[in-house]
Amino acid sequence: MRRGVGWSALVALALSLSSLVGGTPAGAAKPPLHVAVMGIYAGPFASPAGSDNPLKLAVAQINKAGGILGRKIEFKEFDTNITPQGAVTGTQLALQYSPDLVIGYGVSAGLKAASTLLNQKGVIVIHNTLDPKLTSPSQLGSNLYFRMQPTVGEFAGAADRFLFQTLKVKKLMMINTQDSAPTDGGTTILAQAKDAGVTTDHRAISPVASDVTEPILAANSMNADAIWEWGYPTTDALTIKTAAANGFKGAIMTFSAQSAVASNLIPASLLTDKIYSIPATCAPEVQSSAAAKTYVAAYKKKYGSNPSVTQGNSAYDELMMWKAAVTKAKTFDAKKVAAQLKKLSYSGLCGVEKADQYNNLIHTVTIVNFPNGKLSLAKQETNVKAEG
Repeated sequence: MRRGVGWSALVALALSLSSLVGGTPAGAAKPPLHVAVMGIYAGPFASPAGSDNPLKLAVAQINKAGGILGRKIEFKEFDTNITPQGAVTGTQLALQYSPDLVIGYGVSAGLKAASTLLNQKGVIVIHNTLDPKLTSPSQLGSNLYFRMQPTVGEFAGAADRFLFQTLKVKKLMMINTQDSAPTDGGTTILAQAKDAGVTTDHRAISPVASDVTEPILAANSMNADAIWEWGYPTTDALTIKTAAANGFKGAIMTFSAQSAVASNLIPASLLTDKIYSIPATCAPEVQSSAAAKTYVAAYKKKYGSNPSVTQGNSAYDELMMWKAAVTKAKTFDAKKVAAQLKKLSYSGLCGVEKADQYNNLIHTVTIVNFPNGKLSLAKQETNVKAEG
């Protein structure tokens, strides 16, 4: 041992050498968290520009505040298309990113197809699919899945009560695309219409349909008071545009009329007081809660417009709820974080968001319309019946 080198100096030298061969030097930045975002980013069904703005806003706010347990968030988007195989391919790429959290998925059959890969990873998934017959935790084989949207039955029930009880619809044309959630939704709506004594006609169309003239003419022939069209922004746009061209005078219920406008599929002038939409996340700018007002103000400050034209508002609460659960768990361990998500009562964009027995987080259904072209709250139901 060299003279003049004390024990404390040797310890300090050993710690320094340790950091060079695998430890983290004191004061070094912690590795970033990876969030994989699953959505439709290419092709005719692609989400409109700006649909990921809510996600970017959440990431910016979290990172500015120091991240989560001292780690900043990075995210990457992966295309799922609308097919099961597209979701599997996108998921394979996403898992190579080593995500700490997976959010998104909008097509029930796609998430179901990807679930085997996700289960092998053991990562928390907060998704936006609607069909509990395919994407409840029991169907997916893991309690690490949480749904950030109402279900098929919750959407259908709230919309039908509005159509049949508020608008007094007596004749209904049901149009749905031929995939899982829209098909189940159409079946549910037709059954509820029958119970309400409403006369119906029904058309099932391809998700890539390019012409809905026949269903619209059939709606005119039966003097339908309303059309309930359950599909995608592309089919929403096609239905609204064809109905206007053929003089249909009744109400039209859709999921994403605003998204159809944002994607330049139809002009904004076709959104009227008779066009109704069920926004994916309750249209924050028509909500009165402090959380919604704060979010809308922050969104408008950052992007210069209201967030209603996007279908990605749910991503904001998904990240914020995950942050709250990780902070409570004091770990990123998926099972421990999921246990905290189950307990969490979060004041979010749609009011109180809390997991039920099926890991459904949102229990509010909002219906909007567009009198004089302006977004307006038509009806809102809270504490809608859970499904799983």
